[in-house]
Amino acid sequence: MPPSAQDIMLIGGIPALISYQMPRSVFRGVFVGLNAEVDFFASTVAGLEPQGEAALRSFLNLCQSNRRSPLLLSGDAQKTYLLEEIYEQMAEPARRCGIDLYDVVREQVRTFQPGGGKAAPAILLSL
Repeated sequence: MPPSAQDIMLIGGIPALISYQMPRSVFRGVFVGLNAEVDFFASTVAGLEPQGEAALRSFLNLCQSNRRSPLLLSGDAQKTYLLEEIYEQMAEPARRCGIDLYDVVREQVRTFQPGGGKAAPAILLSL
């Protein structure tokens, strides 16, 4: 079954909006909170995780080689990252599902970094 409009997959601590593309019959993930559009595709929801990991790693490597931050600043004057605002919006719905969002993000970020070991599994949240 196609995911709802508010299905979010966390990969490497970065949320991605998941949608089903009817004409192509594929699932699409788009990372949010990054300074560029990073998307990935798979024929199944399960296939999104490895495709998303590869797309995110490629983007982070590109940012590192260009010496720029991968994160998008929010539009407010406080110079915070948009990702922080997204986490705030996701924390309570995740808690209602029995998930401590910040624990998941910390573990995913820790294991996603080079030398961090096997990547923590992605999680799919229906918010």
